[in-house]
Amino acid sequence: MKLTDIILFFIGTFGLGTAGAVAQTQADTLTGGGPQVITEDMSQNVPDAMPAVSVEALSGEILAQRGDSAYSADNFTEAESLYLQALKKDGSSSQLFYNLGNAYYRQGNLGKAIVNYERALKLDPTNTDARANLEFVNSRIADKQIDSGSYLDSVWEGTVGFFHPDTWAWITLILFAVFLGALAVYIFSSAIAVKKASFFGGFIIFLVTVGAVIVAFAAANRVNSDNYAIILPPASQLSTSPREARSQSEQAFLLHEGTKVEIIDSVSSGAGGTWYEVLVGRGERAWVKASEVERI
Repeated sequence: MKLTDIILFFIGTFGLGTAGAVAQTQADTLTGGGPQVITEDMSQNVPDAMPAVSVEALSGEILAQRGDSAYSADNFTEAESLYLQALKKDGSSSQLFYNLGNAYYRQGNLGKAIVNYERALKLDPTNTDARANLEFVNSRIADKQIDSGSYLDSVWEGTVGFFHPDTWAWITLILFAVFLGALAVYIFSSAIAVKKASFFGGFIIFLVTVGAVIVAFAAANRVNSDNYAIILPPASQLSTSPREARSQSEQAFLLHEGTKVEIIDSVSSGAGGTWYEVLVGRGERAWVKASEVERI
């Protein structure tokens, strides 16, 4: 069981019941010199001499180092292959997804680059390099990402993605401990002013704690969710039904490489393959071939 699950289970089991007694929650950055993504210094800790060892026998760390070396030598295709193998060996890693995104970007594959920057941020929302590169690459795609909600929606998304779920869980635990302290002061203090202060202060802290619990659950769900995907081809014609558009009336709209969509349904058929119903922007829905998108 993950740390997030353990802490939130503890809060959910004991916290809300107790509350009822008082009152019923690298360095790839843009530079001033022009629109370009600059790679992190990957030359450190990379062996000068690469022994002739079978790739299958290498650890994920060594594969990543070799990927760094290939990237530094402008061999981006080899870097991509090595990073992918490192991911298979060591599993998901924000830094590896970030480096893989850089390798795709250098090959002109903006869709794959965006997919991997998004994956890096899912694992580590504090990866500022991945966030800067994602914003930069999004500025270069044909379809500018459409605002999918109101200002409050943007604030909510920013709050949920501000910290890793485990960090939100620790914040929840700390707030709960402060709430228990306020409860203890209220129960055991004999001074009226102190009791009042601890009561109202504890009530506010309790509300903030409930909010932190909600955010922590949302952050954990965000990491585990794969409902979002990126368009990969240079252009993708979406349909009004889960099949190839047979007439102009069945053509929904055209999306280009790098556009982010939300998958809300899927249909599989033998000859037609798998189709996803996707949501774009504030409510436009259409169907796209599963082969033309990659889930984040």
